[in-house]
Amino acid sequence: MTHRARGRLIFSKEMNNEEARPIHNIFVRLFDDDGIFGKDDPMTVEGLYTDIEGRFEFKYDPKAAGTFDTPDLKLKVYERHPRYMKDGSVQYIEVEVTGYEPQVHNNVKLSDFDFGDIEIKFWEYAPIAESYTPRLYVNKEAGYPLMQEQHDARQKEETKKMVVAAGVLAQTTVFYPPLCKYKEEELKNPGSARSDAAFVDLALNGFNPCIPKKYKDGRLYIDFKYDGIMLDGKHWAPNTTAFFTQDKKTKELTVESIEIQERIGGFTRGHNACLGEPKVYKPADGSDWEKAKRVWRVNYFMFGELVTHLGGTHLNIEQYIVPLMRNVRRNPIFTLLFPHTYGTVSINNGADSLLTGGKAFVPLGSAVTIDSIAVAARESFSGMNWADWTPRKPINKNHYFADLQQEFSKVCDDHINEYFNVHEKEIIEFWEEIKLMSDELVKNGVPYGKQQEETFYDDGEINKATSEHPTVGHCKVAVSPITDDVKITADNKEKNFASLKQLCRYLLVLTTFKHSWVNDTQYDIGGWPEFATLGLDFDIFAEKNVNKDPVTSDIKLKHIVTTWFLRNQKWGYIIKNEARDMHPKLLELLEEKKDTFKEHKPIDDIRCCINT
Repeated sequence: MTHRARGRLIFSKEMNNEEARPIHNIFVRLFDDDGIFGKDDPMTVEGLYTDIEGRFEFKYDPKAAGTFDTPDLKLKVYERHPRYMKDGSVQYIEVEVTGYEPQVHNNVKLSDFDFGDIEIKFWEYAPIAESYTPRLYVNKEAGYPLMQEQHDARQKEETKKMVVAAGVLAQTTVFYPPLCKYKEEELKNPGSARSDAAFVDLALNGFNPCIPKKYKDGRLYIDFKYDGIMLDGKHWAPNTTAFFTQDKKTKELTVESIEIQERIGGFTRGHNACLGEPKVYKPADGSDWEKAKRVWRVNYFMFGELVTHLGGTHLNIEQYIVPLMRNVRRNPIFTLLFPHTYGTVSINNGADSLLTGGKAFVPLGSAVTIDSIAVAARESFSGMNWADWTPRKPINKNHYFADLQQEFSKVCDDHINEYFNVHEKEIIEFWEEIKLMSDELVKNGVPYGKQQEETFYDDGEINKATSEHPTVGHCKVAVSPITDDVKITADNKEKNFASLKQLCRYLLVLTTFKHSWVNDTQYDIGGWPEFATLGLDFDIFAEKNVNKDPVTSDIKLKHIVTTWFLRNQKWGYIIKNEARDMHPKLLELLEEKKDTFKEHKPIDDIRCCINT
């Protein structure tokens, strides 16, 4: 080869404090551009990866451009997406980087051509003042595209569901919505869905599976508080705390009382000085007891959407996806995690309008303002961390959510351990990518807030004070570093591998089992507005409101249609493996557990990623 073409790829300087940050280990190819009427001719047979400094160098023969043609050099940049063949081998699909328009350098005669620094707006972080949590920056007008769309088949499925959802909307207009779980139970056995036993089951195993806390007198409690959150002043939004007693022998829970604490003076902020004395309701209070349970269910639903669903899965996972996609490419951990993160940034970008925008589900249906949604999600991040995370232990034999999450976590452990054994050499070789991901994860982490983990009956999923919380700027951050080492040695291998395995388990459980559980039970609760909604228009205990409906018909419709639509996005499951990107070992391990999951969450219903 007589000629060479070289250069360097860097991230957007605008979004990186004007620093020329290299895009390392990314796949590139060199072409001769033949204009709009021709096909680009490859100048070399093989593509190559940039080095750790983002540099590339091709050696080529200018005659590859064709007889009597001087090369018009063009560099194309690719992400490589894994697909599994029937024999279990991996095939990588080259996908041109979204938003990058290659520059063409015409009639290059130099034997040593330098492209210089090629700046790409590649998986850039959004300004924290706009996003509140670590997210992909999407601003198409400024040239920052949505870096990852949904799979084509998923897009078609979504369009079909939108059409069907319109039919559901027509049904709900005449009050014949598809039956949800609790409404169906109530029709079969009147009073069962609103019973105290069903209340306990909902608390532990429903849409928002809670981790009870320990009260000083030995009772357990679950509370939802709007303290410090700006409210809209239009909805009635008291704090609620449900207290439970536990049988010493069977460990079964019984709901004993519910405290309801209102704001006083009409303030929209939940400062302690603006709170009245809690009112306590017990089962003996008859109709008031039923109202108290409804108010608690409203808060359970609202905080479930905002903290457990949106914050705890969607946005929480995005804070890992961005540094993963910016930094990890040749390390096999990319192939392990990528299929379980694909499309999430696209879904999250859409959720901004569907769930949290000006006319969306949460701000219209609840007391929480648009600005407060982002603030509350950010504050919830302080309690989330991959490090030292273990699935909660079952509180009793009827705590099936905890049982199944533990079983799924064991499946993930077996899958991850075998994967590390097979790919150990390459994981070590490209460890620097993990260090770079870790550095960005921590650098962009939100502030840590102590969670008082000692108050929870089980602190496995709580962000612990004993975990490492590095100081960034002037405050500790919630997430822990994955590694402090650029290279793996005999001395640090065991610690680093354990840390990376823990991260992988955390991400796999949350992107698949946890999100599937939460997302797919939304309609169970949202499909029956008389059972629970995200908010109430007024105090339902007040005598003047006895015969009034605390939720308007249009908001009821929004609950039914939105939750039905989100549950019924039927594409992207582990076992169905529609995109052929699920690891064969994971499929095998899950099939072995089929009977364990079949009653409460069949393995066929576990999604492969956060794709709805």
